Amino acid sequence: MIRPTKPKAEKTPKTPKSSLGERATKAAQATASSLNTTAQTIAQTRNSITNNVQGVTGGIAAVTGGIGAVAGAITSGRAQVAGAAIDAQQATATNYGAGQQRSEIVKETDVYGGLAIPELDFNGMIPTNFLNPNIATTATEEQLTAGLENYAGATRAQKLYQAGFNYVSEVGKTKQAYHKAQASVIKAATEGVKVQQEIVRFDRQNIELETDIVKREQSGEKLNQESIKLTGMQKETTQLTRRIEANEAKREAEIRAVEVQTQMITQKYLVESINN
Repeated sequence: MIRPTKPKAEKTPKTPKSSLGERATKAAQATASSLNTTAQTIAQTRNSITNNVQGVTGGIAAVTGGIGAVAGAITSGRAQVAGAAIDAQQATATNYGAGQQRSEIVKETDVYGGLAIPELDFNGMIPTNFLNPNIATTATEEQLTAGLENYAGATRAQKLYQAGFNYVSEVGKTKQAYHKAQASVIKAATEGVKVQQEIVRFDRQNIELETDIVKREQSGEKLNQESIKLTGMQKETTQLTRRIEANEAKREAEIRAVEVQTQMITQKYLVESINN
């Protein structure tokens, strides 16, 4: 039988091996691609760091601005407290004009503290012509007498007021001394109470000492009683020992008597046996 022959498979042509230069080129390209990727990553990281640094710089600038605002507020407050003289110097130095004033400064107009002092025209009191004086303000003898009496009475009244206020001040000093005396007496009484407390504590300690002494004597009596009991127990022990020894001696004597009787009976039996 003839077997059919299988057709031979066609051989695929082998790809030619790449040259050393091509492989070096591919390796260089892969290295360059890896380096480019690494460079891009580094650039992105650098950009991120730069953004963070810029953010921190902005925050520092904001804090610096806040500090500057606080310093400005403090400077403004100090400038307001300085007074009108410093304001005038600052206005002259900055060419703002000497007539400019701060609206925050309130001038004090009541320089007499609420007391009304009448204004007098001193120019009208001085004559322009000493030979022919013409003075508008004049007083008669009656007005002079009445006025002086009024001023004298008012002066005496002021002296009474002053004496009264001085007296009130002395009363206040006396009241202060009175309260100080009260406080001193109270402190003295408090110290007396403390002394009494110490005395009571001393008495209590003495009572506790006497109590401890009595307890010590009671303990001594208990010790004597226990000693007596110990002596009795020791005697009982001795008597018990003697009784036990006597009982043993009695039993030994009874045993020896039985033994003697036994020997006598044995001897008698032997003697009778011999005689018979």
